[in-house]
Amino acid sequence: MAVPPSTWRPLSELRTYSLRYLQPPFKAVYADYITYEQYCHEFMKEDRAQAALLCGGILWRLALHSLGFDILPSVLIGISQDAVPFGQMLSLNGKTHFDDDLSEEEVDFICGTYYVYTNNGCIEKLSWWPRPQAWAGSGLDVGFWSSQCEDWFQKHLENICQGVSCHRDSSDNNGLVNNTCWKQGLKFNAATKKFKKNLDTACSNFLTTKASGKSLFCCLLYTSDIFSAFMDD
Repeated sequence: MAVPPSTWRPLSELRTYSLRYLQPPFKAVYADYITYEQYCHEFMKEDRAQAALLCGGILWRLALHSLGFDILPSVLIGISQDAVPFGQMLSLNGKTHFDDDLSEEEVDFICGTYYVYTNNGCIEKLSWWPRPQAWAGSGLDVGFWSSQCEDWFQKHLENICQGVSCHRDSSDNNGLVNNTCWKQGLKFNAATKKFKKNLDTACSNFLTTKASGKSLFCCLLYTSDIFSAFMDD
């Protein structure tokens, strides 16, 4: 969708969201998670936050967790006013197009990321939920939100709600973790990554050389069925 320059808005109108930069030692408690969810819900009410619903994967699911499934039809209405100039700009056939996009900081925020200084002065990112870098290529990254993805999501949410302690001096294993730990915890079926790569290649070749509107729809349904059967095995 092309957007006229008259819709430009000053940078001062764009509010950025971020959780805290913290000094060690830091241990998150359940009250911190509740605060994160409240802030996330506030951010998701911003028009431009609809970009999370177009990202798929864990960002899509976290957006739905905050807003509910009834919000989905509104994603098709069009871009927000924040798309110019804060979204992504595309040039096509000599015309400039804009779309809503999320900054890296906003993506981190949606995933519940804290920036914690280490003892050597570096910054480590710890999050309540896996960031896209950890989700991509994981055993749950199958190209659509499968029943296994939803089972994992609900289980992890329950673990947070029931397992994160209310006291910072206690010990639990359901709190914030870094990107490396997320990748280790999301491996599941080791063959998923290779299977998805090969299937993506096959689908891309099919769409490039043979797909029409009807066959494209059938291809998407067939791909979904293959993944479902593969994940059930």
